Amino acid sequence: MKQWEVWKFPYPSTDRAHWFVILSQSAWCENAQNPVVIGLLCTTLRPPGRELKSHEVRLDAADGMDWDTVVKCCHVHELPKIRASEGRGPVTLPRQRKIALTLRACLGLG
Repeated sequence: MKQWEVWKFPYPSTDRAHWFVILSQSAWCENAQNPVVIGLLCTTLRPPGRELKSHEVRLDAADGMDWDTVVKCCHVHELPKIRASEGRGPVTLPRQRKIALTLRACLGLG
């Protein structure tokens, strides 16, 4: 598990899993003494083709997703690493930049 990779976690419950973009630095993720990482929730873009909200960034096949997906940058989740069930590759560099800018704006980080 590394920063900017997409991983699946059981959320909001154990029978419903969602993808998350990992925000924690890779060194943190790889340290076994750190039981949690932080990430941003991903959901399917519905309806397909709709306009994005100001707190959303679109991911697609280039980012390892099977369909158009949005990253919700308005809330950072703490996720137990042990519950991660499946990983995809990292999001593309342009999307990483867009997520970082959107997250800064959503959280009022200047």
